[in-house]
Amino acid sequence: MRIRRALTGLALGGALALGATAVPAQAAEGTTAQQVSVNASGVVHPMASYHFYRAYWTLDACADEGYSLGYDFKCTYGKGNDGKYKYFLYLWY
Repeated sequence: MRIRRALTGLALGGALALGATAVPAQAAEGTTAQQVSVNASGVVHPMASYHFYRAYWTLDACADEGYSLGYDFKCTYGKGNDGKYKYFLYLWY
């Protein structure tokens, strides 16, 4: 039992450490931290939610890319890290 608890702790700690260093450069303001789940074998899986994919200058370009990728998606309008307003494509997985 202690080994399983230790492995679960290591898996969660590693996932949180990797998640903190892999933040997208163009994510819109107000996004929440990614949640993870661990199954009985200790494998870490991200929870299904919208994940930032890419920024676009026009709504048509954002929607076209979303349709072509085949995921559920949403395009939101907001200010990027460079101070310019763009459309942000988020994919559901």
